[in-house]
Amino acid sequence: MSGDRAQTVLDFVVGMSVFLVAVGFTFAFVPSLLEPYAVGEGATVIVAERGAARLAESSLAEPSLAGAGSTATLSHACTLAFFDGTDAEAASDESDCAWTANADDLHAELGVADRRGLNLTVTQRGSVASLDADGTVVAMRAGPEPPRSESVSAASRIVTINDPGDRESPETYRLTLRVW
Repeated sequence: MSGDRAQTVLDFVVGMSVFLVAVGFTFAFVPSLLEPYAVGEGATVIVAERGAARLAESSLAEPSLAGAGSTATLSHACTLAFFDGTDAEAASDESDCAWTANADDLHAELGVADRRGLNLTVTQRGSVASLDADGTVVAMRAGPEPPRSESVSAASRIVTINDPGDRESPETYRLTLRVW
C-alpha cells in the first residue's frame, strides 16, 4: 500500500510554494494596477490644464484676440477688474470682458466644484505680479495657498498683458493655476 502514495511530502511543498507565490504576486501587483483609478489624480491635472487655458485664451484675453487660438495676450483692463473683485456686469460695460465671475469666485468662473481647492497666481521674475491703474495696485493672486499635505496639480501659461500705456515692450508673465 505504501507504493501507491509516491512523494506526498514533496508534492505538498511544491504545491504550497506555487500557491504562495501566486498569492504574493496578487497582493504585490494588483493594488498598483488599480491605484490610478482609486486616487483620482488625473482629474486634477485635467482641471488645471482646462482652467489655465480658459483663463489665458478666453476669460482674460484681449477682446479683439479672444477665440483666435492660443493668443496668450491678456487685456489689462479685464485682468485688473478680474483680480480687483469688480462685478462682472460692471467690467463688461467698461471693456467687453469675457469672464462671468471674478477672482473672488474662481470656482464659478472655471466651472469647478467647490470641493476642489483652486489657487491662481500670476508671477513675474519669481514673485507675485501686480497691476496698477489710477493709483490702485492689485496683486494678481486668487484663492488659498495649496496645502503641503495634499497632492497638487499645476498648469502654467506664459502670457503678456496688453498695457494701453506701453505698447512697445510687452512684459511676460507666468499664469499658474493650482488644483487639489
